Amino acid sequence: MPIITDAEIFAKKEYKKNDLFHQYNHVEEVMNRAIEIAKYFHSIDTEALKLAIIFHDIDYSSYENHPVASALVAEKFLKAHNYPQRKIMKVKEIILNHSTPHRRLMGEARLLEGKIIYDADKSIFMTNKKAFKKYFPLLYLKETKGLIPKIY
Repeated sequence: MPIITDAEIFAKKEYKKNDLFHQYNHVEEVMNRAIEIAKYFHSIDTEALKLAIIFHDIDYSSYENHPVASALVAEKFLKAHNYPQRKIMKVKEIILNHSTPHRRLMGEARLLEGKIIYDADKSIFMTNKKAFKKYFPLLYLKETKGLIPKIY
């Protein structure tokens, strides 16, 4: 089975352990938005982006620690599936990039895929004016910002 399929099967079981806001349907929403954003770019590592999205909230036992905990779950899973180490490191970096507290602590996303996951994760919450005011200024990509009027 392809790694994405294996990861989805694994993740669907793991996300059931999380709170109601961080179930697998959240992954599907972020994935759909990220794919919509990624269409504007040609040099995307789609596999790494999709894996990062699948794992980004997989261990949500703590808001502050969930990016690191989720990256560790991804690393363990990918190693067990003989995924290349350099690609594991990239997936982990993208996962870390989805978090606002991590962004404040570690700085801006370096990878385009990291900016996409951040924007996708935050933009799906812009369903009212309060959320819009909170998240819109934090978005990285003008392409994402251009989508907001269509969805808000």
